[in-house]
Amino acid sequence: MGAASSADIALGVLGPLLLHSPDGDRIPLTSGRQRRLLAALALHMGVEVGCGALAELVWGDERPADPDAALQTNVARLRRLLPAPVMIETGARSYRLVIAAGDLDSRRFAAHLTRAAEEPDPVARLAELDAALALWRGRPFADLDDPAAEPEVARLSGLRAAAVEQRAEALLAAGRAGAAVAVAEALVAADPLREGAVAVLMRALVATGRPADSLRAYAGLRRELAEQLGLDPSPELRALHERVLRREPAAPVPGPPRPASPAVPVSSFVGRDADVARAAELLDARRIVTLRGPGGVGKTRLARHVAAAVADRYPDGALVVELGAVRSEAVVGAVGAALRLSDPGSGRLLDRIVEVLAVRRQLLVIDNCEHVLDAVAALVEAVVVGAPGVDVLATSREALRVDGEQLFGVEPLPPAPAAELLADRIAAAGGAASADAGLVELVCARLDGLPLALELAAARVPALGLAGLLDALDAPLDSLGPGRRTAAQRHRSLRDVVAWSYGLLDDEQRALFVKLGVFAGAVERDAVVAVCGDAAALPELVERSLVVRHGTRFGMFDTLRAFGRERLASDPAAAQLRARHAAWALGLAADAAAARSRADEPAAVHRLTAHLADIRRAHAWLCTHGPLEDVLRLGVVCAELGIQQARGDLVRMADDALRTAGCDPDADDPAADEQVALHPLLPRLLGLSASPRWQRGDVEGAERRCLRALALAERLGDPLLAREAYEGLGNTAMFRGELEPAAEHCRRAADLSRAAGDDTTLMMALTDLVIITAYAGQDPLAAAYETETTALAERMGSSVARGWAAYAAGERRAEIGDPDAAPFLERAVVLAEEVDAAFLAGVARHTLLTTAARVGDPAEALARFGPLLDIWLGMGSWTQLWIAVRAIAEALSRLGHHRDAAVLLGAMRASPRATTAYGADSTRVRTVVDAAAAALGPEFERLVAHGAALGDTGALALARSLAGGRV
Repeated sequence: MGAASSADIALGVLGPLLLHSPDGDRIPLTSGRQRRLLAALALHMGVEVGCGALAELVWGDERPADPDAALQTNVARLRRLLPAPVMIETGARSYRLVIAAGDLDSRRFAAHLTRAAEEPDPVARLAELDAALALWRGRPFADLDDPAAEPEVARLSGLRAAAVEQRAEALLAAGRAGAAVAVAEALVAADPLREGAVAVLMRALVATGRPADSLRAYAGLRRELAEQLGLDPSPELRALHERVLRREPAAPVPGPPRPASPAVPVSSFVGRDADVARAAELLDARRIVTLRGPGGVGKTRLARHVAAAVADRYPDGALVVELGAVRSEAVVGAVGAALRLSDPGSGRLLDRIVEVLAVRRQLLVIDNCEHVLDAVAALVEAVVVGAPGVDVLATSREALRVDGEQLFGVEPLPPAPAAELLADRIAAAGGAASADAGLVELVCARLDGLPLALELAAARVPALGLAGLLDALDAPLDSLGPGRRTAAQRHRSLRDVVAWSYGLLDDEQRALFVKLGVFAGAVERDAVVAVCGDAAALPELVERSLVVRHGTRFGMFDTLRAFGRERLASDPAAAQLRARHAAWALGLAADAAAARSRADEPAAVHRLTAHLADIRRAHAWLCTHGPLEDVLRLGVVCAELGIQQARGDLVRMADDALRTAGCDPDADDPAADEQVALHPLLPRLLGLSASPRWQRGDVEGAERRCLRALALAERLGDPLLAREAYEGLGNTAMFRGELEPAAEHCRRAADLSRAAGDDTTLMMALTDLVIITAYAGQDPLAAAYETETTALAERMGSSVARGWAAYAAGERRAEIGDPDAAPFLERAVVLAEEVDAAFLAGVARHTLLTTAARVGDPAEALARFGPLLDIWLGMGSWTQLWIAVRAIAEALSRLGHHRDAAVLLGAMRASPRATTAYGADSTRVRTVVDAAAAALGPEFERLVAHGAALGDTGALALARSLAGGRV
């Protein structure tokens, strides 16, 4: 594209306000108030601006007595001057500027930059950049001298500086090195600390045969950085400097790796390009952006596309949390599950979420918030305050009403895009709409341009035709309320469309449609038969797009499911339906538990995890309606799977099962269990629930649970029920460094497991015995336990059993320095990942890495610790996290970085969640301490004190930085 000028735009804000007629003639605006008013509306282009905010921007501290009336007068006068492409819409005490993106110079400027970034040819890229920069006439929004305009002014100014730098790059790539030098020199003169500009200047100078000047440009930057900021140039620029010194060809300075874009739906996305661009711009200026609009308007799909559009801004990517099936009390848990946090504490999970996000640069997408607004608002405010690198993109029918929120209204599709969407979906359904453009327009108008309504209607066209569909709309829509066609926009809800679709079904189809509301997610046909009694009408519901087929599973849109549940709530047979649903979910859980001793374990576990939404729904119903036997059986499976997959949401479900039985898992007083209704599963579930406690560093809390479980087993008169508790006590003793008591507890757990025929707990007890005796320096005994563990794993045949046996074998060999440890540990990782056993995979990777750090190249190993820290942080496993930090300190010591090692040592000493080093680990820590003390002298204790003051999150951020992670 060739160079552009400001004459062919309707409105210009990149400098003093500029207004042009469609013929290109300048329209004078002599009134300062009108200029400020138009600039203020352009600042919030496409968004309603309240009268209060407008009055502040137009009059500042000198507001008129009646600002609403004064605004009305000025808007009326301004409208008479505006050219056709520019309009001002009036709302309730608000105004909105409507203008096509191409008619506003700031939007056209951004569009040129976007096309330039996508253009591989440097000449074409240069043309786009020239066209963008030609629109620039001075300070953006020069007519507005108000702090509210500064963020947008700064954003646009930053884009211009980046565009100038990119223009220099394009000139160099196009072979115009001399011109590139001139552009880059001007940019460096304006901003001497701009490293990108210095980099392109250096390469351009080399290309023009001036390497000495290139070296001088680098020296100037280094001097400015040192004097003004006390910093050195970036590693990339230092590498370029070295190449210039060696007279090597100067390669382009590589940019940061681009993260993978979030997944977006594969079907066509129509009529939302401007919305994506505007929402992306808002995210550049605001921390919280809420896409607000009616149900079915397409907020979710828009959010996914916005997240993909801004993916390159967030090194840690986008995290999408779907809240459509989540109750208010489960919002924090849903975010924790998306982050794969393992923290069963009911009151501390929000702190854990903030703790994990505090070290990230990430976009948090929270979808479908309207039914859980209070919970989402509290979470969002906590995240934004505690995690400065995280931005939030939410979708809701209402505002979150949190500090700093920027609302973006998502409207129904205009007529042309709505018709395009309907025609596309009709064609996809096997119909033909190309010859019926007039009927398509009428259908779109009747359905208010709502995308979901259009998709539902398109599915009926192959059977009814467009004319038949239009006729069928009359009676169902009229039956929902008089005056439907002329009702206000707020009365044209998606509920009306769903009710109409429901009205087209026969009695059999309606009955199944309502019953399907009992499910929380997509399920197989067999599940529909087991719970609903009959699935004969399922194909018809799929055909009418009331049910969506996902391979062999069938699901519903959330809005449709809610519609069915409303009718289910008044059905006398609903309780029986919920009971059958709970029984089906319990069967899935029981099969997954039994598969722990079968070769088909991966399939059973994946089947259960695919239906976790229904497991949660069944669990909640059972906790209220019982029976207690089923509550505890499901709780045991949730505990085992939660420990295996390091999922805090499952662990919390197990704790909820304990509370349902009257056993408060967080109670500190053993006397609290004296009135508990005894059940054989209760001590087993309480013993299992100890593992997540010691994993997150609460060794004392884990021990208390185990001791309470022993007391309950004794009251029941069955010592076999204490096997999980003894295995848990073995772990708590081990992390205190009490290896002999730890081995004794695990031997007791193994004996009880053999007597109970419980191979699953026996496998864990034997694995613990291999590790504990290896740590105690009793390798012959550890080898004997390893042989027994391996034999048991082969007999069980499950992936997780064979994975634990491989891990135990690798851990024992690593402890004695056997180079054959790595193949066992690598096999453990592979087997663990077959069943998503995240904790097992984590400890195996942990030992692989810590071993490499001790015997291999410490610098190479250190660079690989960042992902491991993220894994343990995500699980909330502070026990393992601090062991990893100890290994980082050891690697730093081997590299001679004693100052950093001393700071980490101080942080470990101060943290209540850092367990005691024992066995060979204690010797290694002592070596690191002695080396640092000898090298640093009196400074050692000062650095240790500094580390102690960092706190857990600060220490982790430092360790992550030292290990090459993102901070």
